[in-house]
Amino acid sequence: MKRTPGWLRAAVAGGIWICLGFSQTISIQSLSGKYFFRHVSLLTDSNGNLTDPRSLQGTVTFDGAGHFSFTGQEVTDNNAVVSASGQGTYSVDSAGEVSLDNPIRSGAKVNARLGAEALIGSSTETSDNSFDIFVAVPAPGTTAKPALSGSYWVTTLEFPGGTAADSRATFFNMTTGSSAGTLASLSVNGHAANLNNGSPTTQTVTGATFTVNSDGTGTLAFGSGAATSLVSGSKNLYLSADGNVLLGASTATGSHDILIGIKAISGAANSSWKATYWAAGLRSNLLDSSQAFDFAGSVNADGAGDLIWTRRLKALGQGNLDFTAANSYSLKSDGSGTVPLYSAAVGAGGAAFITSAIDPSAPAAYEIDFGVTTMAESGSGVFVFPQGVVSAASYAPAGNPISPGEFVALFGTGFAKSTMVASAPYPTSGVNGVTVLINGKSAPIYFVSAGQINCLVPYSTQGPTATVVVQNGAAASNTVTVPVAGTAPGVYAYPVSNGIGPGAIIHVNGSVVNDSAPATAGETVSVFLTGLGAVNNPPADGTAVKDANSTTVASVSVYIGGQQAQVIYKGLAPGFPGLYQLNVTLPAPLFASGDLPMAIVTPNAYHDQITISVVQ
Repeated sequence: MKRTPGWLRAAVAGGIWICLGFSQTISIQSLSGKYFFRHVSLLTDSNGNLTDPRSLQGTVTFDGAGHFSFTGQEVTDNNAVVSASGQGTYSVDSAGEVSLDNPIRSGAKVNARLGAEALIGSSTETSDNSFDIFVAVPAPGTTAKPALSGSYWVTTLEFPGGTAADSRATFFNMTTGSSAGTLASLSVNGHAANLNNGSPTTQTVTGATFTVNSDGTGTLAFGSGAATSLVSGSKNLYLSADGNVLLGASTATGSHDILIGIKAISGAANSSWKATYWAAGLRSNLLDSSQAFDFAGSVNADGAGDLIWTRRLKALGQGNLDFTAANSYSLKSDGSGTVPLYSAAVGAGGAAFITSAIDPSAPAAYEIDFGVTTMAESGSGVFVFPQGVVSAASYAPAGNPISPGEFVALFGTGFAKSTMVASAPYPTSGVNGVTVLINGKSAPIYFVSAGQINCLVPYSTQGPTATVVVQNGAAASNTVTVPVAGTAPGVYAYPVSNGIGPGAIIHVNGSVVNDSAPATAGETVSVFLTGLGAVNNPPADGTAVKDANSTTVASVSVYIGGQQAQVIYKGLAPGFPGLYQLNVTLPAPLFASGDLPMAIVTPNAYHDQITISVVQ
């Protein structure tokens, strides 16, 4: 067991956080007025077969005080559409996370997010085998009629007849035609379970038309089609107040589908996708029922081709999971592009994105994801950004929980008069006049500046949520509430401390594992991370252990390129407060050489953001 190398100390203190310009705060009054919505909910058996699909569309009105009512049309199983109405309650926290009564399944809650363009979510906290996606967009007011014009990127997910065996998903560009109410010829890319064994294909649709009424409702008519048509028939159309987002939903017997369109962008580049987004998604997989899931979460797009995801995910047979991962992306000038295994598009102004699981290597996967930029926030004096409490290692965006003993980074304004780094043991107050209270208890502080604090979550912190307050002298910040979990693993990246790329991993001699000195099959390496939660023989908050006798309570597994490695040690790293260390023996032989993904798995979390350089 070795002391923490000096180069790692810089990794712990560094990091970035992507945010928008800030100009407001979020409260329950932020969600008010009339919205158009589509809600698709799939109840399955243990094998992933649909047993009780339900779909609802129409209008929902929020009163800004925690109550909503809706009216619309509902389809259950393979039955005809019927009128539906109801009411419920909702809550909104300061980050824009929303909990609302599930309109379709009584007693359940939708785990939703309020963004600048839409309210989106999934019922991730239910204990049954239901999976859903909920999307609501602000309806137009009475003063101006919204216009459907120009180009949109569109994705659809459909389960005709309420059966997974007829699953289909599409991704295509939809452009208004030269004549009023017409659409130009559509080149529809997608796949269907009853066509070519699910392999992606492209179909041409001509003669499609649309109507838009003064209230933003209308129709989309794709024409009659065969049973193997990727998209056909008529759908109700709902156009958002600013015209940037459109929803579509069929009223045919047994129809369970959702269409999401976003206004297209021109002159796009990777830099067009740069913001923090709320996101939600729904997935069905015909070959592997464990791959059926829904999620609500967030994603940071860095404008340089990288995404960092946080997903509160519920998977069939696995329950709830906090999932953090990194993906690359590439955009073309029209705003469309790819994320590995997905087609993707970013909308006008970078305000929204869509993805669809359409890839030759995953013919049985049918998934749709939708993301909208988070709502901007600010406050006077000492202010903690409600979406700005994140892991100091992974920088996974808002929604990822904190855990006992974790190094976290807080972002905001007015924190400290100047930058200061504390020495171990880390003090719980007085670092440049700054104190951080987590659930009312002073947290050990490592780093402070005007806009960032790195501190340790006290080991006594318990959930399901915790409050965070920063004090600068006599001035106290706003209170931010964040989720709490037993673990929230995040591996430090090195040499760039942005949560992605090569991990902070060393050979037994203390040298860094990198492309110039890769790890070899069967070698034992040390991985440095945070967020592994409670330990046996815990030290006092803010102090370091001297030897390897503080092991994690939670089990930990490590996968290298999908192969399970052997964990020799899991616990606190000697000599550096709050730092965890895994000693891991690599598989032998390895499936491949090169920069392979390293995943850390605990009972409640899956973390997959960094890589390790290896050779056979």
